[in-house]
Amino acid sequence: MLQYLIRSQNDAIKVLAASCFTKQNYASDYVNDTISNITPNGVLGGSVAALSADYMVVAGNGVNTPIGLFVNDAAGIAWENNQARASNKLTIAKGLPSVEVDVYETHDIYGSEITYVIGDKLYCSANGFLTNEESAEGTVIGILTKVPVLPGSPAMGVDLRI
Repeated sequence: MLQYLIRSQNDAIKVLAASCFTKQNYASDYVNDTISNITPNGVLGGSVAALSADYMVVAGNGVNTPIGLFVNDAAGIAWENNQARASNKLTIAKGLPSVEVDVYETHDIYGSEITYVIGDKLYCSANGFLTNEESAEGTVIGILTKVPVLPGSPAMGVDLRI
């Protein structure tokens, strides 16, 4: 989930790649306290949106170029029509908004817990979530403004920079 605190630009011009609907978010060997085995497949609101070489929107992976954060889940809500599937587009937050997200990396690739501090630069992880560990691609997606506390206050505050 992504929640706006201060709104900026939204983008829904580019077309979603098919992989945005099938991306697997949970695996038994992947440690992340914000994801569970009931998390739907597909990109999630608050995860990183990136641009492929053929100008399609894909999930971030720490290598491709990030362009913002997805505002909604690609899977949609079960009891509503799925606008993303119908239009092949999904809204992306960009510009310089302040947001809170509830999906982000809680552990590094070795399983060690990640500690966040106000002012941390945030990057895209290999799984497409925000992390303070620098990615291979290197773009700073945002600055941490609120440290998430699990389980009490799980939202991470972010001032976007892309």
